[in-house]
Amino acid sequence: MFKLIMYFKSRSKKLGVRCYQSHATSSPAKSDGSRGRFRFVGCDIGDQNMWRPRPRQLHINRFPSSKADSKAILERGDWVMDEGPTLRWGIAPVSLMADDFAAALSVLPEQHHRIVSCVAAYQSHALAFAERHQVENVYTSFEDLAKCPNVDVVYISPLNPQHSELCHLMLNHDKHVLCEKPLCMTEEQVTKLLEKARARGLFLMEGMWPRCVPAYHYLRHQILRNRLGEIKQVHCTLGLPVSQGRLGLYGGVTNDFGVYGMQLALWVFREVPRCLKVSGRVNSEHVDVSADIELCFTRGKRALIEVSSEKKLSNQAVIQGKDGSIKMNNYWCPTRLITEEVDYEFPLPGGDQMPPTHYHNRLGMCYEAEEVRNCILKGSTESDDFSHKESLLLANLMDTIHVELGVGEFANRNEVSDLQKQIENVQDIVKDPEELASETCRVVEDVSMGGSLEINRQEVKDQVKGH
Repeated sequence: MFKLIMYFKSRSKKLGVRCYQSHATSSPAKSDGSRGRFRFVGCDIGDQNMWRPRPRQLHINRFPSSKADSKAILERGDWVMDEGPTLRWGIAPVSLMADDFAAALSVLPEQHHRIVSCVAAYQSHALAFAERHQVENVYTSFEDLAKCPNVDVVYISPLNPQHSELCHLMLNHDKHVLCEKPLCMTEEQVTKLLEKARARGLFLMEGMWPRCVPAYHYLRHQILRNRLGEIKQVHCTLGLPVSQGRLGLYGGVTNDFGVYGMQLALWVFREVPRCLKVSGRVNSEHVDVSADIELCFTRGKRALIEVSSEKKLSNQAVIQGKDGSIKMNNYWCPTRLITEEVDYEFPLPGGDQMPPTHYHNRLGMCYEAEEVRNCILKGSTESDDFSHKESLLLANLMDTIHVELGVGEFANRNEVSDLQKQIENVQDIVKDPEELASETCRVVEDVSMGGSLEINRQEVKDQVKGH
Protein backbone atom coordinates (compact mmCIF):
# COMPACT_ATOMS: atom_id res chain seq x y z
CA MET A 1 0.00 0.00 0.00
CA PHE A 2 2.87 2.35 0.88
CA LYS A 3 4.44 1.73 -2.55
CA LEU A 4 1.12 2.44 -4.25
CA ILE A 5 0.76 5.79 -2.41
CA MET A 6 4.31 6.75 -3.32
CA TYR A 7 3.61 5.83 -6.96
CA PHE A 8 0.69 8.23 -7.21
CA LYS A 9 2.67 11.02 -5.50
CA SER A 10 5.51 10.60 -7.96
CA ARG A 11 3.29 10.63 -11.09
CA SER A 12 3.54 13.50 -13.57
CA LYS A 13 1.15 16.35 -12.95
CA LYS A 14 0.02 16.04 -16.57
CA LEU A 15 -2.22 13.17 -15.59
CA GLY A 16 -5.20 13.48 -13.31
CA VAL A 17 -7.76 11.10 -11.87
CA ARG A 18 -11.07 12.11 -10.40
CA CYS A 19 -13.62 9.92 -8.69
CA TYR A 20 -17.21 10.99 -9.04
CA GLN A 21 -20.66 9.65 -8.46
CA SER A 22 -22.52 8.85 -11.65
CA HIS A 23 -25.48 11.17 -12.29
CA ALA A 24 -27.07 8.85 -14.84
CA THR A 25 -30.54 7.54 -14.21
CA SER A 26 -29.23 4.02 -14.51
CA SER A 27 -25.65 2.74 -14.39
CA PRO A 28 -24.47 0.00 -16.72
CA ALA A 29 -24.60 -3.46 -15.24
CA LYS A 30 -21.37 -5.22 -14.41
CA SER A 31 -20.60 -8.77 -15.44
CA ASP A 32 -21.74 -10.06 -12.04
CA GLY A 33 -25.10 -8.34 -12.42
CA SER A 34 -24.41 -5.53 -9.92
CA ARG A 35 -24.47 -1.86 -10.87
CA GLY A 36 -21.52 0.40 -10.15
CA ARG A 37 -22.06 3.78 -8.50
CA PHE A 38 -18.66 5.31 -9.24
CA ARG A 39 -16.33 5.67 -12.20
CA PHE A 40 -12.82 7.04 -12.63
CA VAL A 41 -11.75 9.38 -15.36
CA GLY A 42 -8.13 10.03 -16.26
CA CYS A 43 -6.63 11.85 -19.22
CA ASP A 44 -4.03 14.37 -20.32
CA ILE A 45 -4.65 17.86 -18.95
CA GLY A 46 -4.45 19.19 -22.48
CA ASP A 47 -7.49 17.10 -23.42
CA GLN A 48 -10.66 19.19 -23.61
CA ASN A 49 -12.61 16.31 -22.04
CA MET A 50 -10.60 16.51 -18.81
CA TRP A 51 -12.77 15.85 -15.77
CA ARG A 52 -15.69 15.02 -18.05
CA PRO A 53 -18.22 12.79 -16.24
CA ARG A 54 -20.47 10.54 -18.23
CA PRO A 55 -23.55 12.38 -19.57
CA ARG A 56 -26.43 12.72 -17.16
CA GLN A 57 -29.78 11.45 -18.42
CA LEU A 58 -32.45 13.91 -17.35
CA HIS A 59 -36.18 13.27 -17.20
CA ILE A 60 -37.61 14.14 -20.63
CA ASN A 61 -39.56 17.42 -20.58
CA ARG A 62 -38.85 17.84 -16.89
CA PHE A 63 -39.35 21.56 -17.30
CA PRO A 64 -42.04 21.80 -20.02
CA SER A 65 -42.92 25.36 -19.17
CA SER A 66 -43.11 27.88 -16.38
CA LYS A 67 -46.86 27.39 -16.13
CA ALA A 68 -48.04 25.18 -13.28
CA ASP A 69 -51.15 24.10 -15.17
CA SER A 70 -49.32 22.63 -18.17
CA LYS A 71 -51.55 19.83 -19.39
CA ALA A 72 -49.00 17.56 -21.03
CA ILE A 73 -46.16 16.04 -19.02
CA LEU A 74 -43.96 13.02 -19.43
CA GLU A 75 -43.81 10.10 -17.07
CA ARG A 76 -41.08 7.51 -17.57
CA GLY A 77 -40.64 8.68 -21.15
CA ASP A 78 -44.33 8.43 -22.10
CA TRP A 79 -46.74 11.31 -22.63
CA VAL A 80 -49.59 11.50 -20.16
CA MET A 81 -52.98 11.95 -21.84
CA ASP A 82 -55.57 14.43 -20.65
CA GLU A 83 -59.29 14.71 -21.27
CA GLY A 84 -59.12 17.69 -23.60
CA PRO A 85 -60.32 17.53 -27.21
CA THR A 86 -58.16 16.50 -30.15
CA LEU A 87 -56.49 19.35 -31.99
CA ARG A 88 -57.16 18.98 -35.73
CA TRP A 89 -54.31 20.18 -37.92
CA GLY A 90 -54.12 21.42 -41.49
CA ILE A 91 -50.77 21.37 -43.30
CA ALA A 92 -50.09 24.26 -45.69
CA PRO A 93 -48.26 23.29 -47.76
CA VAL A 94 -46.81 19.78 -47.94
CA SER A 95 -42.99 20.06 -47.61
CA LEU A 96 -40.01 18.33 -46.04
CA MET A 97 -40.46 20.48 -42.96
CA ALA A 98 -44.14 19.58 -42.82
CA ASP A 99 -43.17 15.91 -43.10
CA ASP A 100 -40.95 16.31 -40.03
CA PHE A 101 -43.75 18.11 -38.19
CA ALA A 102 -46.09 15.20 -38.91
CA ALA A 103 -43.44 12.81 -37.57
CA ALA A 104 -43.20 14.91 -34.40
CA LEU A 105 -46.97 14.72 -33.92
CA SER A 106 -46.79 10.94 -34.21
CA VAL A 107 -44.88 10.64 -30.90
CA LEU A 108 -47.73 12.39 -29.07
CA PRO A 109 -50.98 10.72 -27.93
CA GLU A 110 -53.45 10.30 -30.80
CA GLN A 111 -56.09 11.91 -28.59
CA HIS A 112 -54.05 15.15 -28.56
CA HIS A 113 -53.28 15.77 -32.23
CA ARG A 114 -54.47 14.62 -35.63
CA ILE A 115 -53.73 15.87 -39.16
CA VAL A 116 -57.03 16.06 -41.03
CA SER A 117 -56.14 18.16 -44.12
CA CYS A 118 -53.17 18.99 -46.30
CA VAL A 119 -52.53 21.04 -49.43
CA ALA A 120 -49.90 20.97 -52.17
CA ALA A 121 -49.56 22.56 -55.59
CA TYR A 122 -49.40 19.09 -57.13
CA GLN A 123 -52.10 16.62 -56.17
CA SER A 124 -49.65 13.73 -56.36
CA HIS A 125 -47.51 15.34 -53.62
CA ALA A 126 -50.53 15.91 -51.40
CA LEU A 127 -51.77 12.34 -51.93
CA ALA A 128 -48.34 10.89 -51.08
CA PHE A 129 -48.23 12.93 -47.86
CA ALA A 130 -51.81 11.90 -47.02
CA GLU A 131 -50.94 8.23 -47.48
CA ARG A 132 -47.87 8.46 -45.25
CA HIS A 133 -49.71 10.21 -42.42
CA GLN A 134 -53.32 8.98 -42.82
CA VAL A 135 -54.76 12.37 -43.77
CA GLU A 136 -58.46 12.48 -44.76
CA ASN A 137 -58.73 15.66 -46.86
CA VAL A 138 -56.41 16.56 -49.72
CA TYR A 139 -56.44 19.94 -51.52
CA THR A 140 -54.51 21.75 -54.22
CA SER A 141 -55.81 25.18 -53.16
CA PHE A 142 -54.85 27.04 -49.97
CA GLU A 143 -58.26 28.70 -49.90
CA ASP A 144 -60.01 25.33 -49.97
CA LEU A 145 -58.02 24.19 -46.95
CA ALA A 146 -58.76 27.49 -45.19
CA LYS A 147 -62.49 26.84 -45.72
CA CYS A 148 -62.32 23.26 -44.40
CA PRO A 149 -64.65 23.13 -41.36
CA ASN A 150 -62.75 20.26 -39.74
CA VAL A 151 -59.48 22.19 -39.29
CA ASP A 152 -58.75 23.92 -35.97
CA VAL A 153 -55.17 25.09 -36.55
CA VAL A 154 -52.89 25.32 -39.59
CA TYR A 155 -49.15 24.64 -39.69
CA ILE A 156 -47.63 26.99 -42.27
CA SER A 157 -44.21 26.25 -43.79
CA PRO A 158 -43.83 27.58 -47.36
CA LEU A 159 -40.96 29.79 -48.56
CA ASN A 160 -40.35 32.67 -46.16
CA PRO A 161 -41.80 35.47 -48.35
CA GLN A 162 -45.15 33.62 -48.52
CA HIS A 163 -45.67 33.41 -44.75
CA SER A 164 -47.54 36.70 -44.33
CA GLU A 165 -50.07 36.08 -47.11
CA LEU A 166 -50.90 32.54 -45.96
CA CYS A 167 -51.24 33.58 -42.32
CA HIS A 168 -53.74 36.30 -43.27
CA LEU A 169 -55.71 33.80 -45.37
CA MET A 170 -56.03 31.31 -42.53
CA LEU A 171 -56.87 33.94 -39.92
CA ASN A 172 -59.55 35.36 -42.23
CA HIS A 173 -61.21 31.93 -42.13
CA ASP A 174 -60.98 31.71 -38.32
CA LYS A 175 -58.14 29.22 -38.16
CA HIS A 176 -55.49 29.29 -35.46
CA VAL A 177 -51.97 29.50 -36.91
CA LEU A 178 -48.53 28.09 -36.18
CA CYS A 179 -46.16 29.62 -38.75
CA GLU A 180 -42.52 28.72 -39.27
CA LYS A 181 -40.00 31.50 -38.66
CA PRO A 182 -39.77 34.23 -39.75
CA LEU A 183 -43.39 35.17 -39.17
CA CYS A 184 -43.13 37.87 -41.87
CA MET A 185 -40.41 39.61 -43.84
CA THR A 186 -40.79 43.07 -42.23
CA GLU A 187 -41.87 44.59 -38.94
CA GLU A 188 -44.80 46.32 -40.66
CA GLN A 189 -46.13 42.98 -41.90
CA VAL A 190 -45.76 41.45 -38.42
CA THR A 191 -47.65 44.34 -36.84
CA LYS A 192 -50.63 43.94 -39.17
CA LEU A 193 -50.71 40.18 -38.69
CA LEU A 194 -50.64 40.40 -34.90
CA GLU A 195 -53.38 43.01 -34.92
CA LYS A 196 -55.59 40.72 -37.00
CA ALA A 197 -55.02 37.72 -34.74
CA ARG A 198 -55.86 39.73 -31.62
CA ALA A 199 -58.91 41.32 -33.23
CA ARG A 200 -60.31 37.93 -34.23
CA GLY A 201 -59.36 36.25 -30.94
CA LEU A 202 -57.25 33.59 -32.67
CA PHE A 203 -54.03 31.93 -31.57
CA LEU A 204 -50.95 32.88 -33.59
CA MET A 205 -47.39 31.76 -32.90
CA GLU A 206 -44.13 32.15 -34.75
CA GLY A 207 -42.60 28.68 -34.91
CA MET A 208 -39.54 29.31 -32.76
CA TRP A 209 -39.72 25.73 -31.56
CA PRO A 210 -36.34 25.67 -29.73
CA ARG A 211 -38.06 27.76 -27.04
CA CYS A 212 -40.30 24.79 -26.24
CA VAL A 213 -37.70 22.02 -25.91
CA PRO A 214 -36.58 20.80 -22.45
CA ALA A 215 -32.96 21.91 -22.94
CA TYR A 216 -34.02 25.58 -23.25
CA HIS A 217 -36.22 25.39 -20.18
CA TYR A 218 -33.47 23.74 -18.16
CA LEU A 219 -31.05 26.45 -19.30
CA ARG A 220 -33.48 29.10 -18.08
CA HIS A 221 -33.91 27.15 -14.84
CA GLN A 222 -30.14 27.19 -14.24
CA ILE A 223 -29.92 30.92 -14.94
CA LEU A 224 -32.76 31.71 -12.53
CA ARG A 225 -31.04 29.64 -9.83
CA ASN A 226 -27.89 31.71 -10.43
CA ARG A 227 -25.82 28.61 -11.18
CA LEU A 228 -23.70 30.56 -13.69
CA GLY A 229 -23.58 33.83 -11.80
CA GLU A 230 -24.41 37.01 -13.71
CA ILE A 231 -24.57 36.23 -17.43
CA LYS A 232 -22.13 38.42 -19.33
CA GLN A 233 -22.07 37.07 -22.88
CA VAL A 234 -23.83 34.83 -25.38
CA HIS A 235 -21.75 33.76 -28.38
CA CYS A 236 -23.46 31.92 -31.25
CA THR A 237 -22.21 30.68 -34.62
CA LEU A 238 -24.24 29.09 -37.38
CA GLY A 239 -22.83 28.49 -40.83
CA LEU A 240 -23.75 26.02 -43.55
CA PRO A 241 -23.09 26.20 -47.30
CA VAL A 242 -26.30 27.26 -49.07
CA SER A 243 -26.66 27.92 -52.80
CA GLN A 244 -27.24 31.55 -53.76
CA GLY A 245 -30.52 30.67 -55.46
CA ARG A 246 -31.98 28.95 -52.41
CA LEU A 247 -30.69 31.67 -50.10
CA GLY A 248 -32.60 34.28 -52.09
CA LEU A 249 -35.81 32.27 -51.67
CA TYR A 250 -35.23 32.13 -47.90
CA GLY A 251 -34.76 35.90 -47.67
CA GLY A 252 -31.06 35.91 -46.75
CA VAL A 253 -28.82 34.42 -44.09
CA THR A 254 -29.98 36.65 -41.23
CA ASN A 255 -33.61 35.71 -41.89
CA ASP A 256 -32.78 32.03 -42.10
CA PHE A 257 -29.92 31.61 -39.58
CA GLY A 258 -29.53 34.82 -37.60
CA VAL A 259 -32.91 34.65 -35.88
CA TYR A 260 -31.84 31.56 -33.91
CA GLY A 261 -28.98 33.35 -32.20
CA MET A 262 -31.03 36.47 -31.52
CA GLN A 263 -33.91 34.57 -29.97
CA LEU A 264 -31.45 32.69 -27.74
CA ALA A 265 -29.95 35.98 -26.56
CA LEU A 266 -33.44 37.28 -25.72
CA TRP A 267 -34.21 34.03 -23.89
CA VAL A 268 -31.04 34.34 -21.78
CA PHE A 269 -31.04 38.08 -20.99
CA ARG A 270 -34.83 38.69 -20.99
CA GLU A 271 -34.49 42.34 -21.89
CA VAL A 272 -34.62 44.52 -24.97
CA PRO A 273 -31.22 45.26 -26.57
CA ARG A 274 -30.13 48.85 -26.13
CA CYS A 275 -28.10 48.88 -29.33
CA LEU A 276 -27.24 46.78 -32.36
CA LYS A 277 -24.06 46.62 -34.43
CA VAL A 278 -23.73 44.61 -37.63
CA SER A 279 -21.33 44.02 -40.47
CA GLY A 280 -21.63 41.53 -43.30
CA ARG A 281 -21.57 40.78 -46.99
CA VAL A 282 -24.36 41.21 -49.53
CA ASN A 283 -24.31 39.67 -53.01
CA SER A 284 -25.21 41.36 -56.29
CA GLU A 285 -28.90 40.51 -55.76
CA HIS A 286 -28.92 42.44 -52.45
CA VAL A 287 -29.20 39.19 -50.45
CA ASP A 288 -27.08 38.94 -47.31
CA VAL A 289 -24.76 35.92 -47.39
CA SER A 290 -22.87 36.46 -44.11
CA ALA A 291 -23.22 38.66 -41.05
CA ASP A 292 -21.60 39.42 -37.70
CA ILE A 293 -24.20 40.78 -35.29
CA GLU A 294 -23.65 42.27 -31.84
CA LEU A 295 -26.54 42.98 -29.48
CA CYS A 296 -25.69 45.23 -26.53
CA PHE A 297 -27.63 44.96 -23.28
CA THR A 298 -27.44 46.70 -19.90
CA ARG A 299 -24.48 46.32 -17.51
CA GLY A 300 -22.09 45.52 -20.35
CA LYS A 301 -23.83 42.30 -21.36
CA ARG A 302 -23.73 41.39 -25.02
CA ALA A 303 -24.55 38.75 -27.61
CA LEU A 304 -22.21 37.98 -30.51
CA ILE A 305 -23.83 36.16 -33.43
CA GLU A 306 -21.93 34.99 -36.51
CA VAL A 307 -23.83 33.48 -39.44
CA SER A 308 -22.70 32.40 -42.89
CA SER A 309 -24.19 30.72 -45.96
CA GLU A 310 -20.74 30.31 -47.52
CA LYS A 311 -18.95 28.01 -45.07
CA LYS A 312 -19.56 25.70 -42.18
CA LEU A 313 -18.95 27.18 -38.73
CA SER A 314 -18.74 25.54 -35.30
CA ASN A 315 -22.56 25.80 -35.02
CA GLN A 316 -22.70 26.15 -31.26
CA ALA A 317 -23.67 28.62 -28.58
CA VAL A 318 -21.76 29.44 -25.40
CA ILE A 319 -23.55 31.18 -22.53
CA GLN A 320 -20.86 32.68 -20.34
CA GLY A 321 -21.55 33.72 -16.77
CA LYS A 322 -19.33 35.09 -14.04
CA ASP A 323 -19.17 31.72 -12.28
CA GLY A 324 -19.50 29.25 -15.14
CA SER A 325 -20.66 28.57 -18.67
CA ILE A 326 -22.96 26.33 -20.67
CA LYS A 327 -22.31 25.20 -24.23
CA MET A 328 -25.01 24.07 -26.65
CA ASN A 329 -24.12 22.27 -29.87
CA ASN A 330 -26.74 22.76 -32.60
CA TYR A 331 -28.38 25.35 -30.37
CA TRP A 332 -31.42 25.66 -32.66
CA CYS A 333 -32.35 22.04 -31.84
CA PRO A 334 -30.33 21.05 -28.74
CA THR A 335 -30.55 17.74 -26.89
CA ARG A 336 -27.50 18.33 -24.67
CA LEU A 337 -26.16 21.10 -22.42
CA ILE A 338 -22.42 20.92 -21.72
CA THR A 339 -21.01 22.45 -18.54
CA GLU A 340 -17.54 22.35 -17.02
CA GLU A 341 -18.56 19.50 -14.74
CA VAL A 342 -21.33 17.48 -16.32
CA ASP A 343 -23.27 17.02 -19.56
CA TYR A 344 -27.06 17.15 -19.36
CA GLU A 345 -28.85 15.10 -21.98
CA PHE A 346 -32.45 15.45 -23.15
CA PRO A 347 -33.18 12.48 -25.44
CA LEU A 348 -35.85 13.01 -28.05
CA PRO A 349 -39.21 11.24 -27.67
CA GLY A 350 -39.56 8.05 -29.67
CA GLY A 351 -35.89 7.15 -29.31
CA ASP A 352 -34.25 4.89 -31.87
CA GLN A 353 -37.60 3.46 -32.95
CA MET A 354 -38.42 6.57 -34.97
CA PRO A 355 -37.11 6.92 -38.55
CA PRO A 356 -34.71 9.84 -39.14
CA THR A 357 -36.22 13.23 -39.93
CA HIS A 358 -35.27 15.35 -42.94
CA TYR A 359 -33.84 18.06 -40.68
CA HIS A 360 -31.78 17.49 -37.55
CA ASN A 361 -33.64 16.69 -34.30
CA ARG A 362 -37.01 17.81 -35.71
CA LEU A 363 -38.89 15.37 -33.49
CA GLY A 364 -38.40 18.08 -30.88
CA MET A 365 -41.24 20.01 -32.55
CA CYS A 366 -43.60 17.77 -30.56
CA TYR A 367 -43.04 20.10 -27.58
CA GLU A 368 -44.07 23.07 -29.72
CA ALA A 369 -47.22 21.23 -30.86
CA GLU A 370 -48.17 20.54 -27.24
CA GLU A 371 -47.61 24.19 -26.34
CA VAL A 372 -49.95 25.22 -29.16
CA ARG A 373 -52.62 22.82 -27.94
CA ASN A 374 -52.31 23.97 -24.32
CA CYS A 375 -52.66 27.64 -25.34
CA ILE A 376 -55.67 27.01 -27.58
CA LEU A 377 -57.45 24.95 -24.91
CA LYS A 378 -56.94 27.80 -22.43
CA GLY A 379 -58.21 30.39 -24.90
CA SER A 380 -54.85 32.16 -25.21
CA THR A 381 -53.99 34.05 -28.40
CA GLU A 382 -50.21 33.75 -27.87
CA SER A 383 -47.61 31.61 -26.14
CA ASP A 384 -45.46 32.70 -23.22
CA ASP A 385 -42.59 30.69 -24.69
CA PHE A 386 -42.42 33.06 -27.67
CA SER A 387 -44.87 35.92 -27.35
CA HIS A 388 -46.24 38.35 -29.92
CA LYS A 389 -44.04 41.14 -28.57
CA GLU A 390 -40.97 39.00 -29.04
CA SER A 391 -42.00 38.34 -32.65
CA LEU A 392 -42.36 42.10 -33.11
CA LEU A 393 -39.00 42.77 -31.47
CA LEU A 394 -37.29 40.15 -33.62
CA ALA A 395 -38.82 41.68 -36.77
CA ASN A 396 -37.59 45.11 -35.69
CA LEU A 397 -34.09 43.73 -35.17
CA MET A 398 -34.19 42.13 -38.61
CA ASP A 399 -35.32 45.37 -40.26
CA THR A 400 -32.47 47.25 -38.55
CA ILE A 401 -29.94 44.66 -39.74
CA HIS A 402 -31.29 44.75 -43.29
CA VAL A 403 -31.12 48.55 -43.38
CA GLU A 404 -27.50 48.53 -42.21
CA LEU A 405 -26.46 45.83 -44.67
CA GLY A 406 -28.55 47.19 -47.56
CA VAL A 407 -30.62 44.05 -48.06
CA GLY A 408 -33.52 43.78 -50.53
CA GLU A 409 -35.93 46.70 -50.36
CA PHE A 410 -33.55 48.47 -47.94
CA ALA A 411 -30.71 48.50 -50.47
CA ASN A 412 -31.13 52.23 -51.19
CA ARG A 413 -32.11 53.33 -47.68
CA ASN A 414 -29.58 55.25 -45.65
CA GLU A 415 -31.12 55.25 -42.20
CA VAL A 416 -33.88 53.85 -40.02
CA SER A 417 -36.91 56.13 -40.01
CA ASP A 418 -37.75 58.06 -36.83
CA LEU A 419 -34.47 57.02 -35.21
CA GLN A 420 -34.40 59.98 -32.81
CA LYS A 421 -37.95 59.24 -31.68
CA GLN A 422 -36.96 55.64 -31.02
CA ILE A 423 -33.98 56.77 -28.96
CA GLU A 424 -36.21 59.05 -26.85
CA ASN A 425 -38.86 56.39 -26.27
CA VAL A 426 -36.69 53.31 -25.79
CA GLN A 427 -36.82 51.44 -22.47
CA ASP A 428 -33.67 49.53 -21.68
CA ILE A 429 -34.35 47.50 -18.57
CA VAL A 430 -37.15 45.01 -18.07
CA LYS A 431 -38.53 45.45 -14.56
CA ASP A 432 -39.47 41.78 -14.33
CA PRO A 433 -36.66 39.71 -15.94
CA GLU A 434 -39.08 36.85 -16.50
CA GLU A 435 -41.68 38.92 -18.33
CA LEU A 436 -40.45 40.28 -21.66
CA ALA A 437 -44.06 41.08 -22.55
CA SER A 438 -43.97 44.04 -20.14
CA GLU A 439 -41.31 45.80 -22.21
CA THR A 440 -41.70 48.09 -25.19
CA CYS A 441 -40.51 46.09 -28.17
CA ARG A 442 -38.26 48.57 -29.89
CA VAL A 443 -34.55 48.57 -30.67
CA VAL A 444 -32.32 51.31 -31.98
CA GLU A 445 -28.90 51.57 -33.54
CA ASP A 446 -25.87 52.12 -31.37
CA VAL A 447 -25.62 55.88 -30.96
CA SER A 448 -21.84 55.58 -30.93
CA MET A 449 -22.02 54.35 -34.53
CA GLY A 450 -23.55 57.61 -35.70
CA GLY A 451 -20.23 59.26 -36.54
CA SER A 452 -18.87 56.45 -38.65
CA LEU A 453 -22.19 55.96 -40.41
CA GLU A 454 -22.37 59.64 -41.30
CA ILE A 455 -18.86 59.51 -42.73
CA ASN A 456 -19.78 56.52 -44.86
CA ARG A 457 -22.86 58.28 -46.19
CA GLN A 458 -20.81 61.37 -47.04
CA GLU A 459 -18.33 59.20 -48.90
CA VAL A 460 -21.16 57.70 -50.92
CA LYS A 461 -22.51 61.17 -51.78
CA ASP A 462 -19.04 62.30 -52.89
CA GLN A 463 -18.68 59.25 -55.09
CA VAL A 464 -22.06 59.90 -56.70
CA LYS A 465 -21.10 63.53 -57.38
CA GLY A 466 -17.82 62.34 -58.86
CA HIS A 467 -19.67 60.24 -61.43
